[in-house]
Amino acid sequence: MDEKIAVFIVRAIIRDIYGRYGMEQYFRSTEPRLLMKIYEEWIRVVSVQLEKAGVVEKVYEPLKVDEMSFVDVINRSDYYLKNEDELG
Repeated sequence: MDEKIAVFIVRAIIRDIYGRYGMEQYFRSTEPRLLMKIYEEWIRVVSVQLEKAGVVEKVYEPLKVDEMSFVDVINRSDYYLKNEDELG
Protein backbone atom coordinates (compact mmCIF):
# COMPACT_ATOMS: atom_id res chain seq x y z
CA MET A 1 0.00 0.00 0.00
CA ASP A 2 2.47 2.62 -1.21
CA GLU A 3 -0.26 5.24 -1.42
CA LYS A 4 -0.89 5.07 2.32
CA ILE A 5 2.55 6.44 3.20
CA ALA A 6 2.14 9.48 0.95
CA VAL A 7 -1.43 10.05 2.16
CA PHE A 8 -0.28 9.82 5.79
CA ILE A 9 2.34 12.52 5.17
CA VAL A 10 -0.10 14.81 3.37
CA ARG A 11 -2.70 14.37 6.12
CA ALA A 12 -0.08 15.44 8.66
CA ILE A 13 0.67 18.53 6.56
CA ILE A 14 -3.04 19.37 6.30
CA ARG A 15 -3.51 19.01 10.07
CA ASP A 16 -0.51 21.28 10.61
CA ILE A 17 -1.92 23.90 8.24
CA TYR A 18 -5.32 23.70 9.90
CA GLY A 19 -3.70 24.12 13.30
CA ARG A 20 -2.19 27.48 12.39
CA TYR A 21 -4.05 30.70 13.13
CA GLY A 22 -6.53 31.54 10.40
CA MET A 23 -5.26 28.95 7.92
CA GLU A 24 -8.07 26.46 8.46
CA GLN A 25 -10.75 28.94 7.39
CA TYR A 26 -8.72 29.89 4.33
CA PHE A 27 -8.47 26.29 3.17
CA ARG A 28 -12.05 25.40 4.07
CA SER A 29 -13.33 28.39 2.09
CA THR A 30 -11.58 27.14 -1.06
CA GLU A 31 -13.83 25.58 -3.69
CA PRO A 32 -13.95 21.82 -2.95
CA ARG A 33 -12.84 20.69 -6.42
CA LEU A 34 -9.81 22.99 -6.32
CA LEU A 35 -8.94 21.89 -2.79
CA MET A 36 -9.13 18.24 -3.84
CA LYS A 37 -6.79 18.95 -6.77
CA ILE A 38 -4.32 20.55 -4.36
CA TYR A 39 -4.42 17.57 -1.98
CA GLU A 40 -4.11 15.06 -4.82
CA GLU A 41 -1.10 16.93 -6.18
CA TRP A 42 0.53 17.02 -2.75
CA ILE A 43 0.12 13.25 -2.46
CA ARG A 44 1.69 12.82 -5.91
CA VAL A 45 4.63 15.11 -5.05
CA VAL A 46 5.30 13.24 -1.80
CA SER A 47 5.09 9.88 -3.56
CA VAL A 48 7.58 11.02 -6.22
CA GLN A 49 10.12 11.75 -3.51
CA LEU A 50 9.36 8.51 -1.68
CA GLU A 51 9.82 6.59 -4.94
CA LYS A 52 13.15 8.33 -5.60
CA ALA A 53 14.27 7.35 -2.09
CA GLY A 54 13.24 3.75 -2.69
CA VAL A 55 10.54 3.81 -0.02
CA VAL A 56 7.68 3.09 -2.43
CA GLU A 57 7.66 1.19 -5.69
CA LYS A 58 5.44 3.46 -7.77
CA VAL A 59 4.37 7.07 -7.91
CA TYR A 60 0.81 7.87 -6.86
CA GLU A 61 -1.47 8.66 -9.78
CA PRO A 62 -3.81 11.50 -8.76
CA LEU A 63 -7.54 11.13 -9.21
CA LYS A 64 -9.02 12.83 -12.26
CA VAL A 65 -10.89 15.42 -10.24
CA ASP A 66 -12.27 17.25 -13.29
CA GLU A 67 -14.04 14.06 -14.36
CA MET A 68 -15.65 13.50 -10.96
CA SER A 69 -19.14 14.65 -10.05
CA PHE A 70 -19.42 17.37 -7.44
CA VAL A 71 -21.07 14.88 -5.07
CA ASP A 72 -18.09 12.52 -5.42
CA VAL A 73 -15.71 15.41 -4.74
CA ILE A 74 -17.60 16.35 -1.57
CA ASN A 75 -17.77 12.73 -0.41
CA ARG A 76 -14.01 12.34 -0.97
CA SER A 77 -13.08 15.50 0.95
CA ASP A 78 -13.28 13.78 4.35
CA TYR A 79 -10.65 11.28 3.16
CA TYR A 80 -7.95 13.95 3.38
CA LEU A 81 -8.89 14.91 6.93
CA LYS A 82 -8.95 11.47 8.58
CA ASN A 83 -6.58 10.64 11.42
CA GLU A 84 -3.78 8.20 10.76
CA ASP A 85 -5.75 5.67 12.84
CA GLU A 86 -8.46 5.81 10.17
CA LEU A 87 -6.02 5.43 7.27
CA GLY A 88 -7.46 3.35 4.55
